[in-house]
Amino acid sequence: MSDTRTNNYNAGARFWNRGADIPHELIEQMAGALEGLADVTAVFSSRREILLKGVPVIRLLGMKETIESRLSNFGYRAEVLATEPALVVRLRSLAVTREKVIPWVNIVLFSLTVMSTLLAGAFWQGIDAISNPAMILSNPWLIFSAGFPFSISLLSILLFHEFGHYTASRIHKVNVSLPYFIPAPTIIGTFGAFIRSKSAFVNRRQLLDIAAAGPLAGVVVAIIVLIVGTYGSTVQRIPEGAAGMYFGESLLHSIIIYVVKGPLPQGQTLVINSIAFAGWVGLLVTMLNLLPIGQLDGGHIMYALFGRKQAILAYAAMVGLLVLSFWWSGWAFWLFITLVLRPAHPPTLMDEVPIGSWRKLVGYLSIAVFIICFMPAPISY
Repeated sequence: MSDTRTNNYNAGARFWNRGADIPHELIEQMAGALEGLADVTAVFSSRREILLKGVPVIRLLGMKETIESRLSNFGYRAEVLATEPALVVRLRSLAVTREKVIPWVNIVLFSLTVMSTLLAGAFWQGIDAISNPAMILSNPWLIFSAGFPFSISLLSILLFHEFGHYTASRIHKVNVSLPYFIPAPTIIGTFGAFIRSKSAFVNRRQLLDIAAAGPLAGVVVAIIVLIVGTYGSTVQRIPEGAAGMYFGESLLHSIIIYVVKGPLPQGQTLVINSIAFAGWVGLLVTMLNLLPIGQLDGGHIMYALFGRKQAILAYAAMVGLLVLSFWWSGWAFWLFITLVLRPAHPPTLMDEVPIGSWRKLVGYLSIAVFIICFMPAPISY
């Protein structure tokens, strides 16, 4: 999930304004409308909504309704989200809330990802339609039947992951997009998927719930897929001097292999089928998303747990990626991604709200999932 807003500080303004999509004059008028009720101290704005944070100056019966009434004439639907420990008001554009737009971009990207993962799945079954594109027209059923097990397995993991985020966001009334899937001519047919957050997070409780829902939902499906795929995979003797592509085993993967296949005889290895490979990719995706950096799920979770100390964990992780890149060059790419995503996490509107004991357990469970899914060198030759 990504946050595309920018930070702006107007030195002459009465409050801190994060986001440049709404005219400052309008925000000043909204703040003025609350005069006598609350002092606005911060504003988070985007094209679709505005979040006002302030300090109530009086306490009165029906304050929520009074505030919403005073803000009803600006072309936005006002909703008071909190009055303690700070006042938080969300204003959503009436024009935007009335929009009924078919998400064509999401549909097209998902359709292309279905096709690209089918081609990738067929490739792992020995059918290289990428090098011989005429096969796509001459024998589409062969490609579909060969690639379907991998495609449906991987897309199920990614769908559960993204809709874990989406469902939690809807529960918390956070404005997010539908998932954007990214087709790619790679060995897995995709660069994954993401959801765009169009709202600032109100507090760390909300942040943790939404961030953790994705990887925890996705890893459950990945485990099921990996168990099914491992059961159908074969154990073979390693030919002397054999060369090929080897996939790293995380602690979780090793446990699943041991439970399903038992201890492998010396000199033999598990040759995974396309379903097991999709499950392995699911564990890899979960691990990468749980890196404690910036706008990755792990960055959200670490900020929810530890606040501004998350930045220390992020920079430590970046040093770790630099060291690990000597074992697997892919870590260098992820080090670049972490720089683009900004290592330190921005604050929520009300960082002072505690997340509570059970949410801490969810956060620590997410850390445990990262540890058991971690692979120092995911791919080697």
